[in-house]
Formats: sequence, structure tokens, C-alpha cells
Amino acid sequence: MVRALTQDSSGWDALEVRDVPDPVPREGQVLVQVHAAGVNPYDWHYAAGQPLIARPTLGGLTGPRPPVRGADLSGIVAAVGPGVTAFAPGDEVFGFGASGTFAELALAAVDRISRRPAELTHVEAAAVPMAAVTALQFLRAAGLTAGQRLAITGAGGGIGHFAVQIATAWGAQVTGVCSTRNAAMVRELGASDVVDYTREDFTAGGRRFDVVFTNAGRYPVRELGRVVVPGGVVLTNDGSKEGLLGPMPDLVAAPLVARFRPYRVVNVSATESGEDLAVLAGMVADGALLPIVSATYPLDHAVDAIRQVAGSGHARGKLVVKLV
Repeated sequence: MVRALTQDSSGWDALEVRDVPDPVPREGQVLVQVHAAGVNPYDWHYAAGQPLIARPTLGGLTGPRPPVRGADLSGIVAAVGPGVTAFAPGDEVFGFGASGTFAELALAAVDRISRRPAELTHVEAAAVPMAAVTALQFLRAAGLTAGQRLAITGAGGGIGHFAVQIATAWGAQVTGVCSTRNAAMVRELGASDVVDYTREDFTAGGRRFDVVFTNAGRYPVRELGRVVVPGGVVLTNDGSKEGLLGPMPDLVAAPLVARFRPYRVVNVSATESGEDLAVLAGMVADGALLPIVSATYPLDHAVDAIRQVAGSGHARGKLVVKLV
């Protein structure tokens, strides 16, 4: 038996750390002794069952599936399933779990993990997968190129602080929009300009950008459109809204509205990718990418970590659950 943060029904009160049977790797899977697991808004959606319209895809009437929370992991391969040759027991890996990762042991598909960068601790590596892969895939979808001007809202958060570094490494001119407490960090990560949203509305000024990447829903698309050059791109990533439909009306309406505007609106359904993890590991090795972990939590307090990223909650960089 292993300890894990489990949930049998939607809602915060259903979250409980308890013993569960050891997971057994199937074909194409490995069993990982989890050293650390990153915390994402994704975990909040499952924990709270938000938005309500998404509950059928989160497990429906039988409760969230998988019943163990957590998606990101870093740890050591304990066993491999049939046919697995890419990894062996003892290998140190990071990536996406297949059975929930706020647990002492977790399953992972071999095509959704990569070898842990030697430059990172397990805690740092666990902060990378979902947030950094999402940032990478959004910026790739925008066709971002060297010399372009990019504004990133929520630049001090999980996805945002990775997007700043990736875009900078690609040669873009990055403006980070963040709170006062994160301004120095965002500049140190590579932003050539920083806007403190508590003091200035960057959509009301004279700045113009080729691409705007918005996180956490602070700005409506119509406002962002004012600062995008003709032919530019607005990347929309907002899972912060609760209720029956959550962000769905905005996600549906934005591209329709953009049909009558001189810019494109792009939303990406990020996918779990071992290949992209390897790309990010290469950036880490090159010194171009560094996860910022603002706090770690023991498994018994993993719920507190999830609450920090719930809804419109804001965390500096990433939060991580530490198991070893």
C-alpha cells in the first residue's frame, strides 16, 4: 500500500490522504517512486469539479478519474511494464503521470516522460511538465519568431514565467505583465520590459505587440486587441472562471469576434508530450530555462497547495508537493 491524496467525489471535502494499493505498470508504462509532484490549476479543476459543465469529462457521477490527484512528477523508475525498453529501474525521470502523482508511487506512459535534467533537483524538475509544455505549445502555435514583440500577462505565474524564458531564448522582445512582487523576478528571467498591472493598464497605453499571451483572464480579448498589431495574434489561456460554464463562453466567443478584427485569436489544447519535455530539458542544460519554485508542501498538506492555485488564485512561479 502507498499513501496518496485521493478523491471519491467532487468537492474539497472529498480530498483525503489515505493508503491505496500499489499501482501496477501495464504495457508501455513505468512505475515511478515519486520524489516530487508539481501543482497546477488542473488539479483544482478536478478537486472542485469546476467548471460544472466539465464534470462528465472529469469522471462524472462516479467521481473524478483517476481518483488520485496530481499530474506532474519527478522521481525514480521502480519497475517497468511489458515491452518497455526506453527506461529501466533506477532511471531518474520527470513528466506526466497516468494515475495521479500526489502519491508515493505513480504510473507514467513512456512517451510522456523524459530523463530528469541533471541540472535540476527533483523538486525543480517536478515544476516543469504541465506549465512549461503548455507555454511551449502556445508560443509555437503563435509562430513566434526572433525580433517579434510579445506581451505575457500573468508573467510571474506558473505558465507565465516559463513563457518569458522560452520566448527570450527564441529571441523575442518580451514585456512581462505581473504584480509588484514579481516584477524583479520577471525581469531577471529575461523580460526586456515589465508592466506592473497594479499601477498601469498596459492595454490603455501606446505599446503595440505582435503577440499577446494572456493567462488567468485579467484582460478581455477586446481590450487585448487594442495593443495587437494588424495580423498579430492573441493567445488565450484562462481556466480561472468557475460556475456552470466557466471560461467556455469566452473561449467560444473570442475567435468569432476576432473574425471581424485584424488579428487572430488562438487557444491551444496542450498535450502531454515526452518530446517536448526533452526540448525543455535541452533548454535547461543550455541555461535558458529555470523553474522558480516558491514553496513546497508535504503530502499531508497538498490540499493547501491546490487551494493556492484555485480559481483566480496566484502563485509566484510554481508550487510543488514533496514526497521524498
